[in-house]
Amino acid sequence: MTDAAPFDRIIIVDWSAAATPSPRKPSADAIWLGEDGCPPRYFRTRAEVMAALSRICADALATGTRVLIGADFPFGYPKGFAARLTGDSGALAVWDWLGAHVVDAPDNRNNRFQLAGQINARFPGLGPFWGCPAGLSVPGLPHKGSLRQDHLMPERRVVEDRLRSTQPCWKLYTTGSVGSQALLGIAALNRLRQSFGPQLAVWPFQPPTAPVVLAEIYPSLLAPQVTAALARDPGQIKDAVQVSLLAEGFARARASGHLAQMLRPQVPVDVLAEEGWILGAGFTDALG
Repeated sequence: MTDAAPFDRIIIVDWSAAATPSPRKPSADAIWLGEDGCPPRYFRTRAEVMAALSRICADALATGTRVLIGADFPFGYPKGFAARLTGDSGALAVWDWLGAHVVDAPDNRNNRFQLAGQINARFPGLGPFWGCPAGLSVPGLPHKGSLRQDHLMPERRVVEDRLRSTQPCWKLYTTGSVGSQALLGIAALNRLRQSFGPQLAVWPFQPPTAPVVLAEIYPSLLAPQVTAALARDPGQIKDAVQVSLLAEGFARARASGHLAQMLRPQVPVDVLAEEGWILGAGFTDALG
C-alpha cells in the first residue's frame, strides 16, 4: 500500500561504522545527513546522528507531517540467514536480534567484529561474515573472504545481483565494505522502531504508510552526477555531495510520481520480506 499522503521531508543518511569519533573538521568516510533544500550536516558519531533522527521523527509526529529516512546500508540479508540466526525468516527478526546484541558506545566503540564471529559460529563451515583489521584475531571470523567455506549462505541478495556495483553484506572490512555498517546501522535504527512503534515503518518489510518510513538507499545510483559535481568543485566532500544529490533526486521523484512507483517494486513478496530492497533500484533516470 502507498495510499498515504506524500512525504513532506526526505532525509538521506550516509552511515559509518567507525570505531572512534570522526575528526572535528567535516571529513570523508564519516556520517553525513542530507535533506532537499538544506545544506548537508556532518556528525562525528552514530550517537549524534541518532539523536538528530529521533528529533526528526518526534517533530514529524508532533506536526502531523511525514518523513522518509533513507540510510545507505543493507536492511536485510540473503535468503536463509534470518531463519538460521533467529528461527524466523522475516528480516525484522534480525533487526530485533541485532538490537539486542550489538554494543555501540557513544564514542563509536563497538563489538561488530566479535559479534560477527559469534554469528558465524551458528553456521556450518566457516563464514559467512569475513574481514577485520590485520592485528585483530576473532575466533570464527576469517580475515579473507576466500577462506570461507561451507557456510551455506548465498553471497548476494537479489537486489545486489541486479546492482552489481554493490558489495555483499558479509564483507566487514576494507575498501567498499558495507557489512559493518549494516550490523551497527540496523541495531541503531531498531531503537527508532522501539521508540516510535507503529508510527514508524521499515520499508519494504512493512507498508510505507506510517508517518515515518525508513528505507535502504544506495548513493551510487547517482554516481555519474556525483562525479560531475566533484569535477565542477573538487573541494567538496564526496559523502556530502552524495546525500545532497540523492535527497534532491528523491524529491524530484516525489514530485513526478516516481517515488510511489519505487515503493512498489516488482519483486516477489518473499524476497522483499526477507532480503529487503534498495529504494530507487531500476529508477535511476527518475532520480538523476
